Amino acid sequence: MMDRCPACNARYAGKPTCHRCGTDLARLTGIETDAADRLARASAAFRAADYGAMYRHALRACHLRRTPSATAARAAAALLTGRFRDALGEWFRLAGDRDADEADR
Repeated sequence: MMDRCPACNARYAGKPTCHRCGTDLARLTGIETDAADRLARASAAFRAADYGAMYRHALRACHLRRTPSATAARAAAALLTGRFRDALGEWFRLAGDRDADEADR
């Protein structure tokens, strides 16, 4: 979840506009909500053994907002769908490797 306004760095008060600078934060919070929804869908797809859907939802969650949970879900889904290079790249990101492209070597 967003902690601070990206424009002025004021603490996020949970409102659609920043209390300090007036920046519209609704789009950003909407993106965060969409990312969380996609991650939940990836989890549901995993429970249903629909690994293709799991991969698509986890990929979209990462594109919207890369979090450790979204990255882990994408790595797991990549493994389950045979996308081993992608899985390794996500693992390097998750492990904090500065060079996530190490998987290409």
